[in-house]
Amino acid sequence: MKLFFPSKGLLFGLMFASVAAAAGAADASRNSPDFLVDSFVELTLKNSYSTRQNPVRKWITPVRYFIVHQVGDEELHRELVDAHFRHLAAITGLDIQPAASRAAANFQVVLTSEDRLESELPRHFGSGLARQNEMLFRHSLCVASFATERRGGIVRAMALIPVDAARARADLASCVVEELTHAMGIGNDTLQPLPSIFSRQSKLAFLSGLDYLVLKMLYDPRIKPGMSEKAARPVLKAIAAEFERDGLFAVADRDAAENGLARLMP
Repeated sequence: MKLFFPSKGLLFGLMFASVAAAAGAADASRNSPDFLVDSFVELTLKNSYSTRQNPVRKWITPVRYFIVHQVGDEELHRELVDAHFRHLAAITGLDIQPAASRAAANFQVVLTSEDRLESELPRHFGSGLARQNEMLFRHSLCVASFATERRGGIVRAMALIPVDAARARADLASCVVEELTHAMGIGNDTLQPLPSIFSRQSKLAFLSGLDYLVLKMLYDPRIKPGMSEKAARPVLKAIAAEFERDGLFAVADRDAAENGLARLMP
């Protein structure tokens, strides 16, 4: 199964007046284990392009990534990608390392230009999905895709980032964070006003404390690929209760900010 996740950067141009208040209320309630469990279901088991409920999708093998440079500033782009993968490894406990070659990678990060984006989408994501590719090109800034085996284990992934377009919108680091994290198994760009980089109603450019906690829950070994919401919820409730007991709610925002790309930005 292959799934596509466009950046929210160009999906919505209008924000409603109630969004800021709703986001603030959601942020205040994030210290509730029940809110965290509901947020996990919203971000990982739902998909903005389908009404079908997804099972849990996650990596169960080491991640080996390769950066495909089609534009300049290779050192800067490598620093951004490497730093975020290190952050993801620290949160999830996954073994994430650069691959020695493109052929050895199961995660490719393609740094390209806006004028090449339309031709790059079918090349990397399949010409058979031309109609969907056209939609993605028209409405999205950056895109990511991952493929799973039958039970839900992620086996390969790709992120496609048009660097010039992203930098023109001061969105390059945000694109790196959002798309690389999507490919960890957080599949939804939600309409809910969550304090999350994956909420279309938020203005967050980096992982929030909520995103940090959702990732930690997803990669808890008790959460298995292929789990349905019904099977996962009791386990998620137990994990959320442990997070509350261990004080993770109180430090999640700080840990997400201090160890992520946000600390590298002016």
